[in-house]
Amino acid sequence: MGDQADVEAGSVAAGIEHSGSTPTTSADTSLAAWHAILDLLEGAVGAAERTLKDPLGPLSAALESAVVPLPEGHWQPSVLPGPLPEEARRRAVALSAAQTRIASRLEEARLDVAKQLQAVSSVPGVGDPSGAVYLDVNG
Repeated sequence: MGDQADVEAGSVAAGIEHSGSTPTTSADTSLAAWHAILDLLEGAVGAAERTLKDPLGPLSAALESAVVPLPEGHWQPSVLPGPLPEEARRRAVALSAAQTRIASRLEEARLDVAKQLQAVSSVPGVGDPSGAVYLDVNG
């Protein structure tokens, strides 16, 4: 029975490297990059869903909770690491369906807000410059 050093020496002689983990290939790197992109996009869908459930978000929390809204940044599309690997296809298709659903719900919410703003603006005096506030009944 040989010891571990003999096995490793034989592997090195045969051109096999054992570093404790499997070597990273460009396919592995591409898949990891795609998973990172999909994670980011799934996070955006989740944030949109949370906004629909609670439009004020952190602003609706109690003042003593010290929740500070994050600044909005300009979205930049990710640089794609090549074609979508087959292993990520199912996840990407599910994400696409979720994005379509949330986009539809956001559009419905936008139309609802537009209707509410139209109703508010139709009330006389709302948004108009105010006239005289006092009425002289004695004079």
